[in-house]
Amino acid sequence: QELTNIQNTCVGVIAAFIESIILQPTIYWKNAKAQRLPFSINPRVVYRGTSASIFNECQMMGLQFGITSYFQNMLNYNNTNNNSSTSSYISDNRIDNLLSSALGGGITSIFTSPIELIMIQQQLKGTSFIETPIKIIKYHGVFHKGLFRGLSMNIARDSIYVMGMLGITPFVQDKLQTNYNMSLITSSFYASIIGGVFGALPSHPFDIVKTCMQGDLHQGLYKNVLQTIHTLWKQGGIQRIYSGCIWRTINIVGTVYIANECKIRLPYLLQMKSYS
Repeated sequence: QELTNIQNTCVGVIAAFIESIILQPTIYWKNAKAQRLPFSINPRVVYRGTSASIFNECQMMGLQFGITSYFQNMLNYNNTNNNSSTSSYISDNRIDNLLSSALGGGITSIFTSPIELIMIQQQLKGTSFIETPIKIIKYHGVFHKGLFRGLSMNIARDSIYVMGMLGITPFVQDKLQTNYNMSLITSSFYASIIGGVFGALPSHPFDIVKTCMQGDLHQGLYKNVLQTIHTLWKQGGIQRIYSGCIWRTINIVGTVYIANECKIRLPYLLQMKSYS
């Protein structure tokens, strides 16, 4: 809260760059599992589409941090003016932080969904970052059948995911430090696991529907949202709906930990705020 919206955006961009390099293989393995592709540890395969992934993660997490910060500042300012009770203010402040992070995730997904589709198509086709969107627009258009295919699932997924990262994680970390006297490092580790799991498990069905739809632009198997859910259920029920969940949960827990550490430590390292 002590950083400006622009500074929060910068912290998000730096965190995203770090995690996208380290955790890129888990993204490939998650997408491969969802689309029933063979498992691979070949760096040329698992790091295919990394340029799109880095671009997507940096603009996505930067926007998530910045937009969430904007809503937090706006809602917390209203609470400060409207609440005379300290306990009421604290309670409202926690709710506002959860709502702000969900809004930040949902709004950001409008910008990030096309980039994720490009990355998935790159991984499938092996085409370049420039060539891929040109072909998508040429053969499938821009909106619901093209670049923005799967947008509604992306909005639902990212609202939950960012709530876990920027809403649940700092709340849990504060509780661990206050109630259990944990250190900054230990509380950050455990809070990131809790926030990451919260962001991963409930949002995974939305993610796999989105991934399957974005991987099948020709709509040979996965047409619209309801038909995709029906098809996935026929393919294996709840196990199919949660296929790739382990890799995605690992990715999200790692992402949340890196993001949380950057949010705590980068302001000091970059001298964005003063410490007494």
